Amino acid sequence: MLDPLRQAEIRRFVAINKLCFIGLLETKVPEDLFESVSSTLIRGWYWISNYEFSHRGRIWVGWNPELVSYSAISISVQAVHGTLKFNSLGLSCCLSAVYREHTFARRRPLWEDLCHYSDIFQNSPWLVVGDFNAIKDPSDRIGCSTNWISYFDEFPQCLARAELVDLRYVGCRFTWSTSSGDARKMRKIDRILVNGEWNLQFSYSEANFLNPRISDHCPMTVRVLQPSYKRKPFKFFDFWTHHPKFKAIVQQAWDSPVAGVSMYQLVSKLKRVKARLRSLNREAFSDISVKVAEARDALRTAKLELQLNLASSILTQEERECRRVFVDLRSQEESFYR
Repeated sequence: MLDPLRQAEIRRFVAINKLCFIGLLETKVPEDLFESVSSTLIRGWYWISNYEFSHRGRIWVGWNPELVSYSAISISVQAVHGTLKFNSLGLSCCLSAVYREHTFARRRPLWEDLCHYSDIFQNSPWLVVGDFNAIKDPSDRIGCSTNWISYFDEFPQCLARAELVDLRYVGCRFTWSTSSGDARKMRKIDRILVNGEWNLQFSYSEANFLNPRISDHCPMTVRVLQPSYKRKPFKFFDFWTHHPKFKAIVQQAWDSPVAGVSMYQLVSKLKRVKARLRSLNREAFSDISVKVAEARDALRTAKLELQLNLASSILTQEERECRRVFVDLRSQEESFYR
């Protein structure tokens, strides 16, 4: 974090992803430089850290006071717990930033901490984000030893007790990697976890594990969207014109007589054509959701294979083609109106 290039990358990441809150882990900034570095990192933002428990400031959290406010409830060597409020929406949630210790013995206080706050936050939406430095399942790692020892069970047992689950996500399956070739190791040790109340109140939310940039860990983002009940604007899709009944449907709708002045006749006929095309979309392209699901799975598989061999131009091209197919089908799916 003392590197100006890394600071510039963080500013760029926040701007591109339009973030209102961010957590930074293992900053390696001495405590006496915290104020000077944080004040210039993203101007106008507020910051807190856990220097009281870690002399190198292993956890920083920052937020844009124009959009949200954050009140810390508890700060320790491995976690910062607090309440995040969205200024304009009147909504709030509990948010915890986690950076776990490297040894099994030192990790255990965090497991107890999460279970403790699961009781306190059980009636509030709760988001837990960070580097847990632990895997939940044998499939969470590739490379090196595949032995599963009893200590590994402590993490999934903690999640079960705290009733925390992974937020649905897109992007990279493995969040940390090192070395290359036969010595390459990959792990899913960074997670975005939520409780049941989060899934009830913020069902329109999604995590994204992005490609590593200046770190050997994947940066993670969370988007929280409120469902929109407004009718979507009409969109015309070229693939409708390939249907054998397209011209007849449009012709029939347009030729139907309408009484009134010319402008009223025009508007009425346009509405009738739109209604008939929407019906055609539902009737003739009703399997589009299945195709989208298949394309999404194909894209995830392509991303996973590419992670295992980042230098492969063939896999890169396959991932690009899978992405194109998915985007095309997804745009078609968006044409459905209910």
